[in-house]
Amino acid sequence: MYAITNNRIIWIDQVAFLNRTVTECNLWQVQEVNSRTKWLFANMLNYGTLTILTAWNATNMIMDFAPNSMQEARKILNIVDNYRDKKGKTEIKVEEVVENTK
Repeated sequence: MYAITNNRIIWIDQVAFLNRTVTECNLWQVQEVNSRTKWLFANMLNYGTLTILTAWNATNMIMDFAPNSMQEARKILNIVDNYRDKKGKTEIKVEEVVENTK
């Protein structure tokens, strides 16, 4: 399971009943989002493996048996792209303000 906030992705991996791993990474650290489906049943039932690769190698996030993995990968990539576009626009505005004040 994962959750996406304004600035980060929170990845929760429930290993066993009382054993869970929580991983967080900033949206600007996301390098790739991959989806992979194997075998006939995975394609028929529309599930696969969802992988998020980050700039920091220790936080690669892998979810097996993810439903609609291809659509989820596209959603995450769109969110990351929108975040980078907004961040880039605010950096440009700050630079323009600094240049205009000189």
